[in-house]
Amino acid sequence: MMGQEPRKCALVLIIIFRIRRWLAMSLFELMKNRKWTAWVIAVLCVCNVQMASAQTGPYTNTTTHVINSTTACGGSEFTRIINVPDNFIIGDVDYGTIISHTWRGDVPIDLTSPSSTTVRLVNPDTSSLSQDNYNIRLDDGAATLVNTAPHNTNDNTAVAPYQNLVRPNNALSAFNGENAQGNWTVTMCDAYPTDDNGQFLRGELFFIAATEADLSLSVSASDPTPTTGTNVVLSYTVSNGGPLAANGVGVSITLPSGLTYVSDTGGGAYNSGTGVWSVPGNIANGASTTLQITAFVALAGPYNAVAEISASNQPDPDSTPANGVTTEDDYAAITLVPVTPPVPSLLCPGAADVLDWDTQVWPTGSLNNSYTINGETIQLIFADPNGALLNNASFGGQSPAENTTFTGGYSPVQSNVGVLANQPNRSGTVDLTINLGTPGTGVAKFQMTIFDVDLGAGQFQDQVTVNGTLNGSSVPVSLTTGSAHTASGNVVTGQSAASSNSGAGNLTIEFLSPVDQIIINYGNGPSAPANPGQQGTGFHDIFFCKATNAVLSGSKTAEVFDPTSSGLYAVPGNDIIYTIEFTNSGSGPADNNSIEIIDKLPAEIEFYNGDIDGPGPETTPVTGTDNGSGLTFNYATDVKYANTVAQPANFAACSYTPSAGYDPNVTYVCVNPKGVMSAGTPDPSFAIKFRARIK
Repeated sequence: MMGQEPRKCALVLIIIFRIRRWLAMSLFELMKNRKWTAWVIAVLCVCNVQMASAQTGPYTNTTTHVINSTTACGGSEFTRIINVPDNFIIGDVDYGTIISHTWRGDVPIDLTSPSSTTVRLVNPDTSSLSQDNYNIRLDDGAATLVNTAPHNTNDNTAVAPYQNLVRPNNALSAFNGENAQGNWTVTMCDAYPTDDNGQFLRGELFFIAATEADLSLSVSASDPTPTTGTNVVLSYTVSNGGPLAANGVGVSITLPSGLTYVSDTGGGAYNSGTGVWSVPGNIANGASTTLQITAFVALAGPYNAVAEISASNQPDPDSTPANGVTTEDDYAAITLVPVTPPVPSLLCPGAADVLDWDTQVWPTGSLNNSYTINGETIQLIFADPNGALLNNASFGGQSPAENTTFTGGYSPVQSNVGVLANQPNRSGTVDLTINLGTPGTGVAKFQMTIFDVDLGAGQFQDQVTVNGTLNGSSVPVSLTTGSAHTASGNVVTGQSAASSNSGAGNLTIEFLSPVDQIIINYGNGPSAPANPGQQGTGFHDIFFCKATNAVLSGSKTAEVFDPTSSGLYAVPGNDIIYTIEFTNSGSGPADNNSIEIIDKLPAEIEFYNGDIDGPGPETTPVTGTDNGSGLTFNYATDVKYANTVAQPANFAACSYTPSAGYDPNVTYVCVNPKGVMSAGTPDPSFAIKFRARIK
């Protein structure tokens, strides 16, 4: 505070006078002593140097003004202007004033800056502050609050230095960070104008020019749990709490191992080699600036990304650049916990069954093994026509072998069957055949992830081809790729390098309809050398849904067609509506487009080939309504008729075209809704309706 420096000097002088009195010497006699004179002058010079370097001003207005009934509060306030011609940012400000007034509690004092910030420095109290006069210097750092003990006695009106150093009712720090240059306005009035008068004698501003910029640093991540093999964006923000603008700001940014620099938004201000962000230009008081760094997540964590402000041309009041103190606000860190790429959930009627290599054993170097999982036989057969499989202890020994070198980024690591090969040419492959369950039935769904499908520039280009069949017929495959490869149809080809413990090379294979055999060919793509080098991959756990069966049942009901609610009965001449509802109560879906209903009409009725509900919303003779089955219905393609005595063999055999209106020649109504009829709880169903007349 500005008020503190003069007090230090005054204290020195008091000590001198006490020495004078102790030695019974006059000040004049003391000054005649060269040694004492030099010491006193030196002390005074030191004090003056300290004050000149810290204080700006004072800036004074001594134009007096009466404070009485002519300056009543509530409309007749008067002001005094204190002009500050100098241009600087305020670090601290004090206000000194001398006012002669009996019952000084009648006089409030407001101070307004050139930036229009107003602070009520002294509150009025017309009932209890009966003391006279103000001779005060208002300082936020003063121990005593204005008009409280020991400042609860009369002040004198002698010229400054001020009689009392006191704290204002509201803080002067509201002006900190503003530019001091311009006109400052002191506003006063008499809150009890009918009694007790006085006058303003002096107003004075004392400043400490700001020299500091309070910088802070924060860091955030676009995803604190990023997926390995993907990019994460780290945002570093420098904020300036002022009061000065900051320049020459540098930030040291350390990317942890496992993150690889990709790009940034610094426009050249960030050096990825040194990790230093040289913030361009100024950061204004109250402003902030942000750098975003995009990094590739190569390894599983966790690990910390840390940064610290390493340079600034302005001192900081609560931190020191580059000192490594983690509790200061110019230091920031964030913990990233990378996760392995998510594997799509395999949805089964119950829990999926799994062939888990952490519990099952693949004998090292063997090529053909079978496992029974929940009653289903899973057989894996490797073929190595070129003798390319290698023996490497780091990958479990003679391939194929269980290993944990290929991890897919999983944490903790999980065992998998690894294949390490050195093919003699680009066309060479290692082939894995997986036989699933009973031939012709297989399993309902299948899923497996292959680790580390990537590119080794100048050495190999992994390529995986996947084919699935059921009873010899092709079954479509669904592929979820990583960032290190791309898929085209059922072929996946490596495009960039991925470490063996990264998820970037993970390829997830899924068959979402029944499959009994899968063949995976592992070899090289067209960018591999003619004579490829060593390459490897890992086959992780096999998940599958057991084959299930649909259990279908049907019911047929009839009701009188009575659109006007006339109370009609089922008697000759009246129409009835037939409803046929079929339900799947089994554990599996019905095959695609396999639902066919061929309903024989009784001889006592004749089919109505017209709008089934007359004035109602329907427009066709036969309607279909789904209730959770997943089936679709289109009258034009899914309804046919027959006029034969014998039941048609199937939907395709229904070939009669009925006449408009009532047609007694229709003997069968044939319906084939499309799609796979689902299983589930509650049991899904589908209903068809048609209309006929009782003969």
